[in-house]
Amino acid sequence: MAEELADRLIFMKLDIRRVLVIGHGRMALGATLPSGAEIVCCDLVDGSDVDVVADEDRLPVDAGSFDLVVACGMLDTIHDLPGALILMRRALRPGGLFLGAMLGGGSLGGFRQMLQTAEMETSGRAVARFHPQIDVRSAGDLLFRAGFSMPVADQDNICVNYSSLDRLLEDLRATGSGNALPHITPLPRSVYQLLLAKADKTELLESFAPIYMTGWSPEVDEKRPAGPVKGFL
Repeated sequence: MAEELADRLIFMKLDIRRVLVIGHGRMALGATLPSGAEIVCCDLVDGSDVDVVADEDRLPVDAGSFDLVVACGMLDTIHDLPGALILMRRALRPGGLFLGAMLGGGSLGGFRQMLQTAEMETSGRAVARFHPQIDVRSAGDLLFRAGFSMPVADQDNICVNYSSLDRLLEDLRATGSGNALPHITPLPRSVYQLLLAKADKTELLESFAPIYMTGWSPEVDEKRPAGPVKGFL
């Protein structure tokens, strides 16, 4: 997703001097940005390349202080996504650019179905184990409501054939794509064993559906459209 955002940035005409990178993307953007651009990285936990430690919906940055804001890989797990997008828009100078990417609706559909079936067969009920996913239309609407000009959202689909269930779970953990719900119910061992048995009998072809979001900070005195008419397609 970070590489895709970097590729899209190549075709944007923008004077970039200060960049706020939220989540992933610093390495991918490095070759695309001007050599003198200042990159400020924000993440939930401290690290060697992290400049600001903060929640995405509580950004401690000055308004209008960045030419580009990139948020990659974590937007779908934010508790207050509308509020976070508003803060990211405010962090941009007039005419600044926002680029975002997250896993959207349709991701991990096979694993979701397999897990729900295994729980129903084992205990007779399925527990909520996945945080809600946003569809591409809702993503575009959120950009507009956050005050971005020319909001655009589009979606890709990536299919991955896994050799085992453990390889799939390793990827989910490594990319931080696990359960982001505030209350997590431990997975019973009986359900996990049934999952392994089911996975051995079927091809683990899984889909990941990233949503890419683009929006511009309005210029001074720019007039914005009223938005889509309710009920009109």
